[in-house]
Amino acid sequence: MLQIDSSKVKGEPGTGYEAEDGRGPFNCENCNYFADGACRQETMKKVSRQPRTADGLVKVDPKGCCEYVERRASKRQAAYKAAHDAAKRKVG
Repeated sequence: MLQIDSSKVKGEPGTGYEAEDGRGPFNCENCNYFADGACRQETMKKVSRQPRTADGLVKVDPKGCCEYVERRASKRQAAYKAAHDAAKRKVG
């Protein structure tokens, strides 16, 4: 599992949120907490000073990133895992 050295994170104090491009698979748009231009991560909701949606979620740039990014598995990874798990069930 990826560990982020929070002492090296720049951006918003407490969350490390940065709205800039260039994070590749670590962008908000690839995060499990991201939906409809907003972040649902609990600490981000409590600590972030970014603007909010009408329902209290933190508005984030899809190309942004923070300390709490939790990447979604790609379709390719998910397909491989499903095939691997099915093969293990047949053998076991």
